[in-house]
Amino acid sequence: MAKSKKNRGKGSSKSSSAAIPHDHSDASKGKKRKRDQLVSSKDQSKSSLARQLKKHRGIAAKTAPPPIWKDKSGRQRNFLTPQDDPLSFDDCLKTSFSGFHYDSPDLLPSRLHGEFDSSFGGMEQGGLFLYDTVQPGKKRLTRTSVTRTLVGDPGSTYKYLGLRLFSHPWVNVDKDGNAMSIESNDGSTLRKLGYSKKTASALMTMGNINSQLTERSSSMLHKHVSPNVCPVGMVGSAEFNLTLVNKMEPTATKRDLKKDISYGMGKISVGWHRDSCLKDFSTIAVYQTLKEPPLSKSNDSWGVALRAMDGGAGGPLESIPPLMIPLPSGSLYYMLDDFNHNHEHAVIAGSGGIRYSSTHRVAREGQGTWQYIRDKINMFLSSAATFDMSKGICGVPDELSPRKKREKLVSHLRAQQKLMTEIEFEWLRQWYVQGQKHASLHPYWHKPIRMLCESFCKLEKATSEITSLLEVSSKDGQGEHVTEDLYDVLIEALSERSKLRSSWKGRYQDPIFGDIPVDERPFPCACLDREEVVEGQLPENLDLLVSQLRQWRSAFVATEEIEELNEVGVKKAKKSKKSKSGSLTKKESKQRASNWERLKANLKG
Repeated sequence: MAKSKKNRGKGSSKSSSAAIPHDHSDASKGKKRKRDQLVSSKDQSKSSLARQLKKHRGIAAKTAPPPIWKDKSGRQRNFLTPQDDPLSFDDCLKTSFSGFHYDSPDLLPSRLHGEFDSSFGGMEQGGLFLYDTVQPGKKRLTRTSVTRTLVGDPGSTYKYLGLRLFSHPWVNVDKDGNAMSIESNDGSTLRKLGYSKKTASALMTMGNINSQLTERSSSMLHKHVSPNVCPVGMVGSAEFNLTLVNKMEPTATKRDLKKDISYGMGKISVGWHRDSCLKDFSTIAVYQTLKEPPLSKSNDSWGVALRAMDGGAGGPLESIPPLMIPLPSGSLYYMLDDFNHNHEHAVIAGSGGIRYSSTHRVAREGQGTWQYIRDKINMFLSSAATFDMSKGICGVPDELSPRKKREKLVSHLRAQQKLMTEIEFEWLRQWYVQGQKHASLHPYWHKPIRMLCESFCKLEKATSEITSLLEVSSKDGQGEHVTEDLYDVLIEALSERSKLRSSWKGRYQDPIFGDIPVDERPFPCACLDREEVVEGQLPENLDLLVSQLRQWRSAFVATEEIEELNEVGVKKAKKSKKSKSGSLTKKESKQRASNWERLKANLKG
C-alpha cells in the first residue's frame, strides 16, 4: 500500500469559522473593526470557493463514479486486502480509490501522538463519551454501538440519523458563546462555564491538534488532488471546523456487534455510510489509536473498509471489489476532496484493544450553529417591534398602502411561525431528548438553550395575541389589517407543528428508552411540556386550536360577504364574488379543486 511521505512543509494555519467576539472597550474598537473585516473577508472567501467549485466541478450528488479497476487475475473475490494480494490491492487503490491516503504512525510527530493520547484521556476522564439514540430512516429508534462526543468551533452542531449532536468548544469563548483569541491557552473560559480543568485542557488540546491536521490535510490535498482536477488547483476545503470523537469496543468485549453480511469482512463497529452534512468536495481526516491490551487470542485487526459507489447518488459498484485496510494504532488517514461523494466507508472491529478515533470534518455552517439561530431570532424580534400583534397592525412604513401593510403582516406571521417550528424541533427537542446526563456534560449550551426557551415563549405570546384577535375579528370584523390569509398561516403552521409533536411523542415513547439509564432518557422542557396553560401560552395539543381557527375563519369569511353585500348590493356582489371555502385555507381549496378536475378528467377518459 502506498504511504505518503512525511509532511515537512508548512501549510496555512487554521482559522476558526466561529464569529469573532464583540469587544466593547473603547481602546479596542480599532482592533474589533479589523477583526470584523477579517471575518467578513474569510466568509467571502469561503463563499467564493463554494461558488467556484459548483460552477466548475458541480455538486456532490452529481459526482461521477470513480474509474473502474479491472481484475486481471480472473478470480472471484469479495474484497481485497494488502496481505492477500498486495499488487492487485495497490493497483485497485490507485485506480478506483485514489482519494484515499494515509500516514503510518512513524510518519507522524511523536508530539502529535502524545497530544491525541492526552486529549482522549481527558475526555474519557470527563465522561464525555455517550451512546446516541438515533432514528435511521424515520423507523424505530436504535442505540449506536459506539460512544462518541462532538468537539469543534463554539456553537457548532452535527446532525445525523435524525439526531443533532451539540459540540464542546475547542477554543476559549466570550460571554456570547463566540470564539475568542486570548494569550492564555489553558481553557480558562471553559472552566468558568463549568468544565473541569482536565476536560477543558483536553478540549483545547483537540483544537490545537485540529490546526495541525488542517495543515497536513491541505498539503496532502494539494499534492495528490490539485494537479489532477480541472481547473488545476480547484480543490475543496480542509479547514476543519469540528471533529466526531468515537470510542469503540473490540469484539472480545462487545459481543453484539453485527456481521458484515455484504462481503464477509467480519464484525462491523460502524456500518457503511458516507459522512453527511459536509461541504461539497471537503476533505476528511481520521486519526485512530488503540488502548488497553487485547483480551482475545484472535489476530483480527481493526480496519477501515472502502467501497466504490455509482456516482454521488448511486449505490455500490459491483464491478469494483471493496477494500479492507488494516491500520495500526497511531495511523492517520485522509479521504480527500470528492472521495466522500462517490465512496462509502465502514469500520471493521478488531478482536482486541479499545479504538479511539477523531474524524475531522468541514461541516456546513449554515443552519446548524448557535450563532445562526441566535442572530436569526434577534433579527426577527427587532423587526417585530413594528407590528402590534394584539391589534393586527403593521406600523411602518407609513407610506405603504393598506394592502401592502396586510401583506407585510401576513409575511411577518409566517416567518414567526417558521421560526417557532425551527426552534422547537431543530433545537429544543433535540436537546431534551438526549437526557439530563447529556445536558450536564455540555455546560457551553446551558445559556443558549435557556435563551432559546425564552425566545420561544416570546414568540408564543405574540401568537396567542393574534389568535385572540382572530377570534374577535370572526365575530365583529375588528382588526384593521386582518384578512383570511392570517387565519390560513396559523392553520397551516399549527397543523404542521401538531403533526411534528405527535411524531416526537411517539419517539419519546419508544421502548428503547425503558432499557437505558434514567438520566439518558428524554426529560421535560419547561417551555414545551407544561401541565397547565396560562395566559399568553398555547396548548400543547394544538388540534383543538386549529379546529377553532377553522370555525373562526368560516365566520370571518361570512362576515366579509355580508359587508360586501351591504356596500355594493346583491347584483354587483354576485358578479365580483370570489369563491371562498370558509373553514378551508386557500391552499386546501386549491388542492381540492385540482383533485376534482383530475377526477373529472379520469371519468372522461
